[in-house]
Amino acid sequence: METVAFEHENRFKTIIESLPTGIVMVNKSGFVVLCNGEMEKMFGYSPGELKGSPIERLVPMGARQHHPQHREGFMQSPTKRQMGAGRDLSGLCKDGKEIPVEIGLNHIVIDNNSYAIASIVDITERKIIETRLKHAYDELQQKNQEMEQFVYTVSHDLKSPLVTSSSFIEFIKEDIKSGNMEDVHDSIDRLEKAHKRMQELINDLLQLSRAGRMELNLSDVSMNDIINEILENFSDRLKDRNIEVQLPTDLPKVIGDRRRLYQVLENLVTNALKYGTSSPHPQIQILTKDAPTEMLVGVKDNGPGIAPAYHRKIFGLFQRLDNSQEGTGVGLAIVQRIMQLHGGRTWVESRENEGATFWLAFPKFFTEQGAFDAAKL
Repeated sequence: METVAFEHENRFKTIIESLPTGIVMVNKSGFVVLCNGEMEKMFGYSPGELKGSPIERLVPMGARQHHPQHREGFMQSPTKRQMGAGRDLSGLCKDGKEIPVEIGLNHIVIDNNSYAIASIVDITERKIIETRLKHAYDELQQKNQEMEQFVYTVSHDLKSPLVTSSSFIEFIKEDIKSGNMEDVHDSIDRLEKAHKRMQELINDLLQLSRAGRMELNLSDVSMNDIINEILENFSDRLKDRNIEVQLPTDLPKVIGDRRRLYQVLENLVTNALKYGTSSPHPQIQILTKDAPTEMLVGVKDNGPGIAPAYHRKIFGLFQRLDNSQEGTGVGLAIVQRIMQLHGGRTWVESRENEGATFWLAFPKFFTEQGAFDAAKL
């Protein structure tokens, strides 16, 4: 095993052991000749275990094949690299876990032998903070957009029923004076419709407001139980319209707030009933998929579908593609908000005339702390 022998070696080792960052020295053949305790601790190795190992032992498999070439290129044309320079890097721990790292690299010559010396910092906590900041920024941007839509709705959509009401109140006064009771009844019907529309908008605005500041009551939630309960509640509508429902028996259990997840799936099933069951043989399918880090649940219909240009738009506040149907366009915005609070996501896969599938993705490692962190954003 190669050793680095030079004057004051013990003093040098004392210095690198005192550093709060990982230090590793590699010879031109790519073997570790020296590293400090912080380096061993960072990657999960016992004292002295790394010495004599190829440095590629610490390189993730995805980058390992090309690393010797990069290492040899550096030794032939060494340049000092500052911390934080270049692309994101990862290191491979002894237990197989990858950690994000920042590496400062330099070249030194000792006793006519060339070495690469690197200082390495585990930046896992920094990456977590960066991710939280990005989520917070994205959330702020979303809230700004929702505020613009909210102002428009208050100034336009809520104003419209009020204008309608004022007009028909005047008509009613005139018809009562003239004794035209038939027109009075017609005007009252129109007033009721205008007030109902305004009440729907106000209720949905309040519901969305609560979704943004709700606290989650977490437990193990059976998606099978929720779907069966929703389908039972919609059984009359499904039967009357002869809608075929296909339901798997192996929907996952997730950690979440049962009441809020019921709200999410009820919204999606309601959307399928409204917009996706106009074909001669209407169908609603409940789907499930297993992904490496997520559990997926989908609600699929065989309706007219949604053009790709509108896939993101429909999750916006007060966005509706079919104004002939009842509703205010808040349901999918609430679905998206609740899934974000669960650390998950939602999206639609669809093309025109090919039906639509709305997917919910639940992170497999969602915990109560994860929910708390997501809710803070």
